[in-house]
Amino acid sequence: MSGESFLVPGTVVIFQLADVRYALPLPAVRECVPMPALFRPPGTPAPVLGYFRLGAERVVAIDLAVLLGLRPWRAADQAEAATLYHPLLLGPEREGARVAYMVDGVLDVRHVSGPVVPPCEGATAGDWLVGEIDLGGGCTAQMMDADRLLMAHEHQRIEHLLAALHERDALWEGTDA
Repeated sequence: MSGESFLVPGTVVIFQLADVRYALPLPAVRECVPMPALFRPPGTPAPVLGYFRLGAERVVAIDLAVLLGLRPWRAADQAEAATLYHPLLLGPEREGARVAYMVDGVLDVRHVSGPVVPPCEGATAGDWLVGEIDLGGGCTAQMMDADRLLMAHEHQRIEHLLAALHERDALWEGTDA
């Protein structure tokens, strides 16, 4: 960022991740859902916890802290117990794959007005960090850009894995009768 500030986009979802408060604009979060049973096929990348069904659609669940390098990856047997009570922030429908990000806890949904203060020089965060917003009472949250959380090649890999799951599902359709 070049030091300019801009206004908060209105309502934000505030959540905890690795002992830091973060925020996403409300349009980036369709809903907050409890952790469902997940299926994790072989070859799944480390940040991907697994896949679950939402109606007829498959959704990929991603450990946001692992994706962003805020927490080390855990093997599946360790991760299952550690993720049981963590909520998922379900993203909106988009072409390709729908994504849900696991966070440590959802703290609030509120309207915030005022400028987003750019991240300080030398901040180690990637492009996904837009800046810092004031929540009042001496509290702040790091504002994220949901469109920059996954890189293009990560989206492609997820779409490829989902396509393989759909092909496998198609082999078994109609065999339940």
